[in-house]
Amino acid sequence: MEVLDSQVALKIATLFSGAVKGIGFYPASHPAIRQPLLELDKILASALGRTQEISWGVIDGAMFFGEHLFISPSTAIVDLTNRMMEKDIERVIVTAGLTFDELQSFVRLFSVKGSSFETLIDNLKQEGIVHIRLVRPGEETLESEEENPDKAENGSDHLVMHGQALSAIRGICRDIERGRIPNSAPIIRVVDRMLGLTMQEPSILVGLTMIKDYDNYTFNHCVNVGILAMALGASLGLDAMSVKSLGIAGELHDIGKTMISKKILNKPGKLSSAEFDEMKRHSELGGKIVREMQGLDPHIAQIVLGHHIHFNRKGYPEWAQKLPFNQLIDIVAVADTYDAITTLRVYQSPVNPHAALNAMLKLSGTFLDGSLVASFIEMMGKYPVGTLVRLDTNEVGIVYRPNPLDEEAPIVKILIENDGTRLSVPREQSLVEQDGSCYASIVAVADPHLKNIDVGKFVSSGNY
Repeated sequence: MEVLDSQVALKIATLFSGAVKGIGFYPASHPAIRQPLLELDKILASALGRTQEISWGVIDGAMFFGEHLFISPSTAIVDLTNRMMEKDIERVIVTAGLTFDELQSFVRLFSVKGSSFETLIDNLKQEGIVHIRLVRPGEETLESEEENPDKAENGSDHLVMHGQALSAIRGICRDIERGRIPNSAPIIRVVDRMLGLTMQEPSILVGLTMIKDYDNYTFNHCVNVGILAMALGASLGLDAMSVKSLGIAGELHDIGKTMISKKILNKPGKLSSAEFDEMKRHSELGGKIVREMQGLDPHIAQIVLGHHIHFNRKGYPEWAQKLPFNQLIDIVAVADTYDAITTLRVYQSPVNPHAALNAMLKLSGTFLDGSLVASFIEMMGKYPVGTLVRLDTNEVGIVYRPNPLDEEAPIVKILIENDGTRLSVPREQSLVEQDGSCYASIVAVADPHLKNIDVGKFVSSGNY
């Protein structure tokens, strides 16, 4: 049972944002500030009576609160998101024992424009605020996973992990643009966190790859490819070190694009021959960058170099076609292809996950390794996570988890009732019950864009 439902999470975020904004116009004792703070304190106290901590933060420009991701944010949420990004705060953690004075002081300190992360941390210490912690992008929280082994199973922590991966990729690209050799530590750290989960259950993080950020395509795509490559590697039974290499290489596979002209990267139409030749340089440039990064094995640079070499080894860069590439580059290629064709781009419409698998079959034997595509399809199921489906009950749902015992009967979240009513809170439903009885059957795959449904909102590790 979740601690906060979506409406309470939204209420807390809105009250906090309003108090932060208002304290710049009124003294803390003014009713316009004190009343929202008292209400916020009451709600937080109630929530913290049921759990040791709650948190909110920013994942690649989107606000999350507890287990809820605000894909379509209100003005208050947007304002809070911007303030957190401005102060380089990824996550705010509030722990049991929070006092009203601590909350009020934190709102005042947080409201100061231009204050840095370091300044805010120092001020928290000076004012004795011990029940609020701040985490900046790429950093671990002060609480270790050994102290709380169940934490990694929490949906919001999966979102934070995803956000940390995005921050790590963004930091690497920023270093490249500034002419510096990137720091590999953040990407190694976040892949290590993903590794434990993936080795236990290969598909556990796959739902996160349905979070599509079209304004930050390269960052988002890199993280998704890393997750999918790790999942496929783990499902094939590869050892932990190989799966880790897949995660790092997958997340770094497109960093060479940082050195390609934005005009070419974002061109809406077909690239000219010269432009395509320039675009193809990204794998070679990426391999060179990775080779220069400390702490990474040379074979990771080799995977980045060869991720477009194709299964038939007739891809690019042409000079590298005869190099002794191993199967890891083919695994990354499968992950790269799946995420690319399921994502909206300026030059293509997205293909739904179900159709994407069929499209990949047509590339088998040439661009992609057919045996790996077959394994990927087996891992994803006939109806992959993120597929919008219509049931024979006339309900519409989204595939939330595959069913390893029956690919025709995945676990779904019902979004639309049989009379067309949209549920405010999706209902999780197994199509085949434990006693073997059938709840419903899938009769068609639906288009989420025609129904104005943001798939990522409903499948990111259980969040909605």
